Amino acid sequence: MSAFLNLFSFPKKREVRKRDASNHKREKLKTTVEKLNALIKQGKIRDAFEKYYREDVVIQLNGSPPLAGKEANGLKEMGFLQEIKGINSSDIKSVTFGGIENDVSMTEWGINIQNPQGEQKTIYRVNVQHWKDNKIFNEKLYLFGAQKF
Repeated sequence: MSAFLNLFSFPKKREVRKRDASNHKREKLKTTVEKLNALIKQGKIRDAFEKYYREDVVIQLNGSPPLAGKEANGLKEMGFLQEIKGINSSDIKSVTFGGIENDVSMTEWGINIQNPQGEQKTIYRVNVQHWKDNKIFNEKLYLFGAQKF
């Protein structure tokens, strides 16, 4: 009979509090990522970078050696933006959240860019972002297809 009753036992208060805290952390991360992605979609990439990336951020592109520091990574991203004439559109294909501590987000993007000669192409990328204190401290970028014109 006791095995039967165990099937219907309620979780302990400590388990419920831990689950509630985990859900709260995930919802907070979701809200932060939505704000970051909204800035990016508005073309406010520099603002997004300044607000949501830590000074000691480490970013790695397609398995290449990681680049440490906000300043170095900012210069690299701004260099890319200067090579193109503009971003015509940026569409979010999917977003997911998780990680052992609910501190990881992944966003899949389709970004249509244009070069100075007027040629357009869509690049696809997935950003895997590890968060601490509402800022990204580690990011891995996975790019699909040719990135250069």
